[in-house]
Amino acid sequence: MLIADRDKEEIQGIQWFLAKYSMPITTIRTAESLSDLVDELENSPPDMVCMELEMMARDKWEVIKSYLPPSSQVMAMTAEPTFERAMQALELQVVDLWVKPLSPPQVKRALQKAVEKLSSVWDHPLEQEEQLSYESLFIEDGHPYPFPVMLLKPENINDLTHLRKFIEQFDFYYDPLVFSLSDRIALVFKHEYRDPLALSHRFLREWSLVAGTPLAVVVHKQKREASLHQVYGKLRKRMEITFFTGYNQVLDAEAVSDWQVIDPFLTMEEQRKWVYMLEEGRGNEIKTWLYEEFFALEPPYPEPGLLRTRLTSILAQVRRFMDRNGVENEEMEAYYKTTFDKILYSPVLYRIVQDMFLFINHLVDLRTLPSTGKTGAVEQAVSYMEEQFADASLTLTKVAAYVELSPSYLSHLLSKSYQRSFREILLSIRLQKAREMLRYSDESIQNIAWAIGFNNANYFSRVFKMYTGQTPRVYRRSD
Repeated sequence: MLIADRDKEEIQGIQWFLAKYSMPITTIRTAESLSDLVDELENSPPDMVCMELEMMARDKWEVIKSYLPPSSQVMAMTAEPTFERAMQALELQVVDLWVKPLSPPQVKRALQKAVEKLSSVWDHPLEQEEQLSYESLFIEDGHPYPFPVMLLKPENINDLTHLRKFIEQFDFYYDPLVFSLSDRIALVFKHEYRDPLALSHRFLREWSLVAGTPLAVVVHKQKREASLHQVYGKLRKRMEITFFTGYNQVLDAEAVSDWQVIDPFLTMEEQRKWVYMLEEGRGNEIKTWLYEEFFALEPPYPEPGLLRTRLTSILAQVRRFMDRNGVENEEMEAYYKTTFDKILYSPVLYRIVQDMFLFINHLVDLRTLPSTGKTGAVEQAVSYMEEQFADASLTLTKVAAYVELSPSYLSHLLSKSYQRSFREILLSIRLQKAREMLRYSDESIQNIAWAIGFNNANYFSRVFKMYTGQTPRVYRRSD
């Protein structure tokens, strides 16, 4: 693509726009004078041209036209929206005529149209498009797939529905084929992209702003060696690294490495160590052992399934400790089962280890609480949330510290009492307060958002609409 304009800032603005939207343009050249424009057209005929009409003198008009390749897609720019400039644009058969200052939506539409025209000229459509389906991901067809593929996986499976809606609204420049799976979503693109990694980073940034929940993105850049089935296999294997490194990151599918083989079961010496630490109530030693064992891991990592087996081997020692000490409390049994389920299914190692330590520490140090104590703790926690909801940094950890319970145990008690998570209860309190302020005050939406613990008014409006079916402004007018 060639950008020709005497104004260097205009050139930089268009370059920024192309980078922001990750448009499928591999090379960008610039010209700030008529002579530079002629040289570029003569030596390296571009596929696309954005050119300022005022740059071309009348006596050079025919020369410039002769140098433009017949298949080039031309976008003309002018600061003079006159009939003469319009006629010049028609003579060049431009895709669009842009009037300065440039309108980003208009620029985007024109560039999309230009690329689509070039795709048809190059006869480079996706011949397999009609055949692509879920089977293409799971069954080998032997056809190399030349375009990018992204695999998206939220840490919390409950975010999948929101993620699908976000994908529908996100500006990919070219809409991909969307394949929804049980715990992840595959995006199969049908066009080349200049920088698929940059597109993925932009997707993750905007998701973080809107949803604020962990998401991992694995990217396969366009290559022609592997089939879609092979690409999907690479993406899945690379995604498994999030078990160790966590979410909120973009990963390159090519950086796949083999797992390290380990013996997952505790040795006799380790079993004796665990019996001693549990019986003696050595909470700090237990914490140190777990953190050194699991938080100091470096590549090549052990296969995640083997580590889950090792964690269940440790939990088996905890089970024996509970049996020896007659811990038959219903709440602790439920807490034990929750911890066991997290070992089997939680997607991130460090969260499993943290939750496992909190359970063991609670078992060793607190054992059980009287029933009335539990009820009182839940009521205190909710009262505290109702008092502190305006604090944007209010977390489960803070509330748990206030009522002197571990975060995991408080979360369990809240879910048992209200059938909702801590986050859902806090959000319900905040939205109820927002309704009251919208109904009975004249405060701006921005101020209401701040007053109930939201740092971003746009995010507050999206969440409010998601749960009430109306934006804050519509709710206020309809009341």
